[in-house]
Amino acid sequence: MIIDVLQHVPFEDLAAISDWGEARRHSFRVHHLYEKVDLPHAANITLLIILGGPMSANDADQWVKEERELIRQLIDQQKPVFGICLGAQQIAKALGATVFQGEQKEVGWHPIQTVSTHFSFIPDEMTVFHWHGEQFSLPDGAIRLFGNEICENQGFVYHDHIIGLQFHFETTRESMEKLILHDRDYLDDSLYVQSEQAMKTANFPLENKEVLYQLLDHLVDAVREDRKTSGL
Repeated sequence: MIIDVLQHVPFEDLAAISDWGEARRHSFRVHHLYEKVDLPHAANITLLIILGGPMSANDADQWVKEERELIRQLIDQQKPVFGICLGAQQIAKALGATVFQGEQKEVGWHPIQTVSTHFSFIPDEMTVFHWHGEQFSLPDGAIRLFGNEICENQGFVYHDHIIGLQFHFETTRESMEKLILHDRDYLDDSLYVQSEQAMKTANFPLENKEVLYQLLDHLVDAVREDRKTSGL
């Protein structure tokens, strides 16, 4: 399967998602939006992954609005979409939710709790990588998947094939170090912002990668089921 990817900045890439694609023999068509390329057409997309970035879903830039319009088109066409951090905020806003500044930044390795049984393979609690200050409200009709004391809505699923995650399941040691290097100014001494040393010496939970793979497999299965139903 060819999977389209919207990448907003060079230092936030597919990371572990690339490993999943290689293991499953999928290929990626990455649209480097920081190079001012055009967005893909909804009709040409089978499954869309939207990565993170330091910009805001509330920015007035035209490309931000156009990206949300693309998301709306894919939702209307019942095509799977997977959004991470900024990508999740864009999905939430496309579904009518709000994106707002949280009371605290959340940066580094912090626990989240699973608050839904929608996906039976997800553990009750995980420690995952965060890098955000803004948050989203839960879209109408969406099921909240994760939360914690810092951010109530850490992830959601909408109609079983639209998934938004505020945190970064895809983090690898390399991708984390690139983010620290290029967005170091975002770090401060606030309560839930870990030091570089704490982030770099933390253990990488293997279950994060396993859950990521299963979520992506679920979306691919949704495509295959749709094709089967359509007789394609």
